[in-house]
Amino acid sequence: MNLKETLGRFRTWQNKPYHNSDEEQEEHRCANCGNVFRGNYCPVCRQDAKDGRITWKWVGKSILDVWGLDSRSLPNTLLQLFIRPGRIIGAYLDGQHQICYKPFNMLFILAIFYVVVQQLLGWDYAATPEDKGGKVVQMVFEWVSEHPAWNAMLISVAMIIPTWLFFRFAPRHTRHTLPEGIFIQLFMNILILVIVFLSDFFILLSLLIPVYYYIAYRQLFGYRPWGTIWRILLCFVVWGIFFVIFINLLNIVTTHPEKLPRVAIGLLLYLVALAGILAFGYFVSKKNAQSKT
Repeated sequence: MNLKETLGRFRTWQNKPYHNSDEEQEEHRCANCGNVFRGNYCPVCRQDAKDGRITWKWVGKSILDVWGLDSRSLPNTLLQLFIRPGRIIGAYLDGQHQICYKPFNMLFILAIFYVVVQQLLGWDYAATPEDKGGKVVQMVFEWVSEHPAWNAMLISVAMIIPTWLFFRFAPRHTRHTLPEGIFIQLFMNILILVIVFLSDFFILLSLLIPVYYYIAYRQLFGYRPWGTIWRILLCFVVWGIFFVIFINLLNIVTTHPEKLPRVAIGLLLYLVALAGILAFGYFVSKKNAQSKT
């Protein structure tokens, strides 16, 4: 098998790794209740069709199940997120919830694991006073550097609305809803959290964050390369403006609240720019979608 055929089979697996085989359409007699059925599980008692006499394969499967290493396990879901991020997110949005570990549970477990490892290894990300100018700005940057996991979560939250607007008319998952957008960013947050953790050992791995946003969004929404790239860039620009507004507002309120009326015009300009970018991305995406219909 040459390289082209190998890549073709890999892309086919990415699109649909789970499929019904001929064996799954055969009739089975449940060893537990005696019901005759087709499929993987008995519809009466929910026992696996393959459960019967104990074999070495069954012993191995039982051991893996004890540690949660079955097909829906956390390691298996993480592996799929790295190999086919947009496909597994899209499948989950389409209702295929049984193909992966519960995302909220996964994020909670990974966050706890990250904090525990951080404490055990004594990682210290604190910035030095001369790194940033301004007391409040320095405090914010120190908090961001000391809590990379929380920072990743905040980035994901800020990406929900721009992703919802800029990718609203995508070839795939058109008009995805805000609740679906929350789960899109939940999966992306899990992926980013793992990359941030690994980048503590290999610093260059942090460069994979924008790469995986591109891979995931391209697979999930189906835009061509440039269409995916400029929309992702706009999403990060929106996040950057959010961050600048927050930093400036926090700095003024905590240090010189009396100056707030004077800087209100500047903050208003930031908000106008933010609204303009959101509107631009939305209407350009809508116009492109209409021109193709």
